[in-house]
Amino acid sequence: MDSPEVDDPAARLADELRGAIEELSSVAHDPERVAQAAVMAAELRTFLDGPRAPRWYEAGLVNGVIDEESGAAFNKQSLYRGAHNPLAPPMAVDVVEDESGRRVESRVTLGLAYEGPPHGVHGGYVAGMFDDVLGATQQMMEKPGVTGRLTVHYRHITPIEEELTLRAWVTEAVGRRIVAKATCHAGDLLTAEAEALFIRVDFNEVKDRMAARRDPDPDPDPTGSGP
Repeated sequence: MDSPEVDDPAARLADELRGAIEELSSVAHDPERVAQAAVMAAELRTFLDGPRAPRWYEAGLVNGVIDEESGAAFNKQSLYRGAHNPLAPPMAVDVVEDESGRRVESRVTLGLAYEGPPHGVHGGYVAGMFDDVLGATQQMMEKPGVTGRLTVHYRHITPIEEELTLRAWVTEAVGRRIVAKATCHAGDLLTAEAEALFIRVDFNEVKDRMAARRDPDPDPDPTGSGP
């Protein structure tokens, strides 16, 4: 796991919380110490109380594509790569280009908090990581899409406490359809592979529709009696 930025207190705090999650899920606990830790955690929450921060998609869109500010906010808030999200490992994600083409590469090491089968990463979390790295390929598209279908083939147990490398690349982009594929390796071992179908959408329309669901227009005549 990459160390948080020295000058980013939120990232440092998230890293400490990740450590606490890992310890809570993997260590034999003394009940009295756990009770004391619960009191300390409750006190910690009082320091974090405040107004809701803008979500990454609220920072800004340019022609339906997230701008630099939005991208930075996403990388902090993401469930899989978010430096400020203690539920994220977090994954390091980069765009790589060489003689084989352009792709997204991610490296991550997962602890016992992510265990499913013995010594292995929970299959649902493997699928989630694929959705994230496949989704990251959309930043390479002029008009990106959202996940319409995700298919995962598990080839081997994906080990915990080992560095994993996920790679994703676009194989087709026609009309509204974008198809991308991805692999997950532990060293030379292929543990899983996936394919995703993305559908190009009007992100401004999606934004308006979701805003309407959260804050529907009030009934102008709550009695329903009409004029």
